[in-house]
Amino acid sequence: MRSLRNRILPLLLFGVFFGSALLDAAPVRLRSIWASGRRNIHLLDGASGLGAVVSRSSSQIALSRGKERLVFYPDRRYALFNSVRVNLCYPLLMQKTNPYLAKVDYDNLLVPFLGTRLPYKHKISRIVIDPGHGGRDRGTAGQHLQEKTITLNLANRVANILRAYGYKVELTRTRDTTLSLGARSAYANKRDADLFVSIHVNSAADRSVRGIETFCLTPEGAASSNSGKPVASRYTGNAKNPNNFLLAYHLQRSMLLQTKASDRGVKFARFAVLRDIRCPGALVEVGFVSNRSDEANLGSAAYQDKLARGIAAGILNYHRSLSR
Repeated sequence: MRSLRNRILPLLLFGVFFGSALLDAAPVRLRSIWASGRRNIHLLDGASGLGAVVSRSSSQIALSRGKERLVFYPDRRYALFNSVRVNLCYPLLMQKTNPYLAKVDYDNLLVPFLGTRLPYKHKISRIVIDPGHGGRDRGTAGQHLQEKTITLNLANRVANILRAYGYKVELTRTRDTTLSLGARSAYANKRDADLFVSIHVNSAADRSVRGIETFCLTPEGAASSNSGKPVASRYTGNAKNPNNFLLAYHLQRSMLLQTKASDRGVKFARFAVLRDIRCPGALVEVGFVSNRSDEANLGSAAYQDKLARGIAAGILNYHRSLSR
């Protein structure tokens, strides 16, 4: 009996480790090309490797897996992830009929969204909410509202919801006090935050502009959404690029579901408040006080509750996504 067991055990161990290696190995070869100084991954290869079904027409390429649906557009710098607008770092590149996605977008958007594994899985216990501006820095202002007041009200509402779910929540400021951008990220780091969300309000010279947008830190070597120029700089916050994107996506989607506001998309920026944080983070712009309708909404307690529920739901959904 012992002799038989000694022969079977190595075979079982071989099967466990060899089988695991087969499961982890990528069965699909990813074709790639170099163009404009960057590597681009064949989108259809990437989709196949992630188990997505592809359907395409002359105007779009759709990837589906389970409940997830992504739509890409030839030569466009945006896509729709479950109907949420997501700005790409670079436009989808077409070589005849072959679509290529910039590797930075493949690594930091497509893989974390459709993949079964995240490079950085982490606990979420302590969350730092950052009410933008404050004190001498009032932020932007509309006809009736100031940004610093809206952000503090919202932050408190979000904190109360998250605490009811058992999270430890801290605010970078609890009163109308002046706080530098560096002090905000330093506070999150000092408190060993697991997540960081900064809340802001928008403004535009064109008063017809309205809606919600969410930012995460631009990956190193990529161009921010409001720029076409790549920047090589890598910041501390770039260590969590895929998680930053997933958090931003869930925040944007959840706020839109709660408020039915206009979708201005998930975007990339090198905001100072996001550059130095050691945990995944995002910055939300919850509306435009320069727009009459948005300002009226932002001044409504009922609408602020919707926004707060959306931000909290985004955090909860991000937390759930880590269990994949």
